[in-house]
Amino acid sequence: MDTTIRSCLLVLTFIAVTASFYYMRDLITPFALAIFIWLIIDTFARWMDGLSSKFPYWLALTVAILTVVASIVGIILIIADTAESVVGQAPRYGKRLDEIFHWVGGLIGNEDLSIDSFIASLELEDKMRSGLAGFAGSVQGVLSNLATIAIYVAFLFAAQSSFPKKMDDLFPDKSGRSQAAKVFARIRTSIEKYIGVQTIISLMQTVISYAIMAALGLENALFWALVIFILNYIPIVGGLAAVALPVAFGLVQFETLTPIIILAGGLFGAQFIIGNTIQPKMMGDSMNLSALVVVLSLTLWYALWGGVGAFLSAPLTVIIMIILAQFPTTRWIAVLLSADGQPDMDDTGKKKKAATPSM
Repeated sequence: MDTTIRSCLLVLTFIAVTASFYYMRDLITPFALAIFIWLIIDTFARWMDGLSSKFPYWLALTVAILTVVASIVGIILIIADTAESVVGQAPRYGKRLDEIFHWVGGLIGNEDLSIDSFIASLELEDKMRSGLAGFAGSVQGVLSNLATIAIYVAFLFAAQSSFPKKMDDLFPDKSGRSQAAKVFARIRTSIEKYIGVQTIISLMQTVISYAIMAALGLENALFWALVIFILNYIPIVGGLAAVALPVAFGLVQFETLTPIIILAGGLFGAQFIIGNTIQPKMMGDSMNLSALVVVLSLTLWYALWGGVGAFLSAPLTVIIMIILAQFPTTRWIAVLLSADGQPDMDDTGKKKKAATPSM
């Protein structure tokens, strides 16, 4: 087939797939989250199972499921308690915001500056309302889909034992079956390592950040620790937001700059040190995505699936890169997505010999 025709077909396929992901997001996102949770539970269970031969898989799986369920319930309780606290303290926070804007107004020569006049001058009210509505809608959507997600997870575990048989039926040819098994193993290894490393890194940053916030007396420190833990799963932007949001809340709570500066320095220091020393060594080549691709994929998946897309952007892009690398027609796309031009890695994470990209 002519190169131009193939290129046009690739573009049309990309548009069709992207449109399908967008218009079917209400159906796809719960299943995507279910797969993510299934991998977390299964990885945790197999890790515990490997610790001792006397620890059977079914027991490890039970412990893993109970741990995940308890974590989800805990998250819901923390969010509910924080929402109640914020509503109760809303008048005090509003008064403090007015004080901050009056202070800024005095510096710039606008004595009448207030939070209301600032929002009105920039016409931010509708945008803020829309943004908050979108965020609340994402949270409500995830919570309302918890039952659906739980059913998907249960059926994934029920169907897990039949996966090898289905692989044999899908790929009767031995060589094709072997290649498909390597691709699936590569995908699973990458996602499992990403989940494991991100969870450990997020826990480290959360514990350090919580200690700093609690020591400074930041209100709702447990909630902000939860926010930091979740946001650290979102590449690049999540780490920045994990620092900015608690500091912005600190500006409203604290009346002097000293605790705010200490808070900002401590949170940023924890993110910077862990993100630039421990995380790269632990992550290694499991993702192998270009930094630019990480940012672009974050933007694309957020536009398609909202907060869920941002949360899953990195593993979803890795899956796409690995699959595209298996076909000569699309391999060049995988090369562009990869960090080093070598998207092929076996199930142990070892780089393969680079192949020549082809249209």
